[in-house]
Amino acid sequence: MSPNQLDSSKLESISQNPPQNLYAYLERKGVEYAPFDPARMPSIFALVQPFLRFSPHIIHILGTNGKGSTGRFITLGLLAQGHSVLHFSSPHLFGFNERFYINGAHASDTDLEKAHEFLQNLMCQNPPPHEAAYKSLHNALESSSYFEYTTLLALVLAQDCEYFICEAGLGGEFDSTSVIKDMAEASVFTPISYDHTELLGDDIESIAATKLRAMGRRAFLAPQRYKVVESIAQEIAKQRGAKLSLITQEDIDSAYANNPSLHTYAKDFAPFLRENLIVAHKVLESISAPNPPQFCAVLPFDLAGRAQNLAPNILLDVGHNPECARAVVEIVSQKRVNLVYNSFSQKDVREILGIFKPVVNRLFIMPITHTRAIPELDLMGICAELGIRHEEFSPTLLRQMQDEPEDNVVYVVFGSFSVVEAFLEMWNARR
Repeated sequence: MSPNQLDSSKLESISQNPPQNLYAYLERKGVEYAPFDPARMPSIFALVQPFLRFSPHIIHILGTNGKGSTGRFITLGLLAQGHSVLHFSSPHLFGFNERFYINGAHASDTDLEKAHEFLQNLMCQNPPPHEAAYKSLHNALESSSYFEYTTLLALVLAQDCEYFICEAGLGGEFDSTSVIKDMAEASVFTPISYDHTELLGDDIESIAATKLRAMGRRAFLAPQRYKVVESIAQEIAKQRGAKLSLITQEDIDSAYANNPSLHTYAKDFAPFLRENLIVAHKVLESISAPNPPQFCAVLPFDLAGRAQNLAPNILLDVGHNPECARAVVEIVSQKRVNLVYNSFSQKDVREILGIFKPVVNRLFIMPITHTRAIPELDLMGICAELGIRHEEFSPTLLRQMQDEPEDNVVYVVFGSFSVVEAFLEMWNARR
C-alpha cells in the first residue's frame, strides 16, 4: 500500500465514527456570515463537486427584496405540476429546517443529519482515498462558513429532486450559492436595492453589478425601482451571451388582470407579493412551456413573515430596508400604525423610520439578542430626532394587542427576521 493512502483501520474509524452532530458543528462555525473570502467557496466546491449529483433543473434566485417569496411561488407552481422540488432559502425564523423545503415540507432533523454525514464522510465513499486528499477536503469543510456549509447541505439534499430552487444569501457573484450559476437553467433577479452596503458597495450601480454578475445563461429581471439596474443587466447579459427577459410593471398588471387563476390566488396578497407571484409565473411559463401551472391548484403560500396578517390588527414583515418600509406603508394605507421595531446597526435606520413617520402613532422597541443589533440608546436617539414617540415593548402591550384591539390601528412588526422571531415567541408563549 502506498504510504500516502489511509490504512483500512483508519478508514473504518472515519466511516463508523462520524463527527459531532450537525447543530453542534454549525454552532462551532459561529456567525452566519464569516469574514469574507471570495475564493473559499469555489475551492471547497471543487473538492466536493465530483461526489455530488445535481438536479437537472436549477433555478438561482438573486436580488435584494422578495427572493424568498418569489422562490416559494416558483416551488409551489412546480409542485402543482407534480415535480419534486427543493427550495433553499435563508435565514430562518425558528428552526434551521425551515431553510430546506422539500416537496411541500421542511426537511427533518434526520434528513439534515444524513446530509451532514454524507459531507463529512465524502472521502470514504470510494476507498481507498489518499491521505492528502482526505486532509484537503476535511480542512476545506472545516474552513467553510455557516452559510457556505448550509449551501453544501442544500446541494446534498437536492440530489434526488428534479428542481433545485436556490436562493442566494446577501451577495451575488461572490455569494456561496453562485458556484452553481453555470449549471442554472435560469437566474431570477428580484428588485435590487440598497442593503448590506458595508459589503456590497455604497451606490446602487455597485450593488446591482455585484448581484447581476452571478447571471447564468438564461435570466429574468423583475421590475426595478432603479432603472439603471436594467441597463447594467443588459450589459452583463451581452457580455455573457445570456438571454435576458425584462419583466415590466405592464407585464405584471396585464398578467394579474387577465389571468383569473392568478387573480383568485392572490386576491388577499399585499401588492409586492402579487408582483412576486407574477414574476414567478413568468419564469414558470418559460421553463414549463407550454403548460404553466394553474394557480387555483397550487398549495397556499406558506412562507411566514412576508406581509403576514397574524390577526386583523397585526401585520408581520421581515423586511429590513427602505424599499420594504415603503411597501409596508402602502399596505397599511390610511390606518394608524403602532410600529414594533428593532434593527441591526448596519441598516439605514434613520431613513426607514423617516418613511414610517407619517403613519406611525408610537414605536415599541422589541428587544432582540443579536451581536449586530443597534444599541438601544442609538435607536432611541434616532426616534427622538425624528419626533417619534417610543417605549419598550412589554407583555402588557401584547395582551392589549390581542384582547383590546383599537379601531383603525394596526400593529406592524418589522425590522428583521430577529424582530419577527422575538415577537412570535412571545405571542406563541402567551397563547
